[in-house]
Amino acid sequence: MNFSLFYLSPELILALGGIAALFVGLASKSRKGFPWPEVFCLLVLAAALVPTIAMLTMGRVTSGTSIFGGIFAVDGLAMFFKIVALISTGIVTLISTDFFRRIRFHRGEYYALLIFATLAITTLAASADLIMIYLTLEFLSLTSYILAGYLKQDTKSNEAAVKYFLYGSIASAVMIYGMSLIYGLTGTTNIVEIASTFKVNPASYSLLYLAVVMLLAGFGYKIAMVPFHQWSPDVYEGAPTPVTAFLSVGSKAAGFAVLIRVFATGISTAILDWAGLIMVLSAVTMTVGNLVAIPQTNIKRMLAYSSIGQAGYLLLGVAAMAYSSIALPSVLLYIFAYTFTNLGAFAVVSMISTRIKSDYIRDYAGLIRRAPAAAVAMVFFMLSLAGIPPTAGFLGKFYIFAAAIQSGNSWLLALTIVAIINTIISVYYYMNVVRYMFFVKAKRIEPIEQPGIMNFVIGMTFAMTIIILVYAGPFISMAHISSGMFKGI
Repeated sequence: MNFSLFYLSPELILALGGIAALFVGLASKSRKGFPWPEVFCLLVLAAALVPTIAMLTMGRVTSGTSIFGGIFAVDGLAMFFKIVALISTGIVTLISTDFFRRIRFHRGEYYALLIFATLAITTLAASADLIMIYLTLEFLSLTSYILAGYLKQDTKSNEAAVKYFLYGSIASAVMIYGMSLIYGLTGTTNIVEIASTFKVNPASYSLLYLAVVMLLAGFGYKIAMVPFHQWSPDVYEGAPTPVTAFLSVGSKAAGFAVLIRVFATGISTAILDWAGLIMVLSAVTMTVGNLVAIPQTNIKRMLAYSSIGQAGYLLLGVAAMAYSSIALPSVLLYIFAYTFTNLGAFAVVSMISTRIKSDYIRDYAGLIRRAPAAAVAMVFFMLSLAGIPPTAGFLGKFYIFAAAIQSGNSWLLALTIVAIINTIISVYYYMNVVRYMFFVKAKRIEPIEQPGIMNFVIGMTFAMTIIILVYAGPFISMAHISSGMFKGI
């Protein structure tokens, strides 16, 4: 057994930090929890980020490295998604600081839950066993349910938590049944051993295909893939905005991490040609997401359907993994760019909506006069989500489409055309937000308060949205290094 506590250091730091935040918060007599919980949360995340980056950049991990008898992978894919999880939670923590400033709530417990949710994502990204995957997915789901309903006095928040729980319970039940079918076919739950067993003893095609469909129900629920997306709009609208931001990036990244690991390692295309199924789901997901986003009047619901559309583009890259060597790096690059873009957009939404007491797009009218910096940043976030230069989103889409075209597969070429058409469609509803902010007269003209911490978050995410394209080299290299340290297709 290849075991080292250094490989587990990010998870150990997060576990201990979450427990400390929880107990100190519970022990506090004040409903505000212990002093400076946001600072403590950021310190825990930073402490976990240091060894994660060290392992990725200092050669401490290699392709196929694992511990605990192979159930916990220590490779480039795991390290990449851990970095995304830690960075995104750090940004969400800063957004939460402003959002909850005027609300009496249990701060210690809230940030403990954020840390535990991050722990679930980092563990899920490294899980190389079906049982481990199920447990960590459930751990992430439970913390997410509580966070979605954290505003106990808000009926929309309560509704979001209940709907999230009901959809999640059904998806988990279907997924674990699919896992049981795979165990019955192979006699093991280890992903690497599953692949080896299938190569020696090919399974019944129809039964394996049924198991794959059931697995996709659980994974698709996490990434808001059609037809498992129904929870997304209601939960995005009802949950506290910082939690919505976390779900849109952290939960989606976790879903793609496990989807890539299971399908690239455990069920390769040599065993079952799943790429065709992924292509169909990709086309349906991006089309439904973009078309239904058009009539939305609530900006959080619009961003929910936008997130569904983005999942469709990423699924295009996942399908291309079966045919192109640059597909996995392109997916990782897209996720990294999407992280800063989407969190930046939600940072603006959180800051503005908290102050104007509305999430309706029409109430963003004249924002350029009331909060010019936030309005300008929002333009670039919308351009990036649409995949228009000079933004990180353009780079991500370019690499995804390039991987599909390079594959030479005619179906992937057709799917790329569908993706380009969807990209054009998405410009309409993204630019509709810009139209309200710049060209519709505001009902009120007084300036909107822009606290320093939100200016920092918006400025930082805006800068990264531009830098990832302008200075793309290091980020492209990181994506290739991470994928190179992953043993998959």
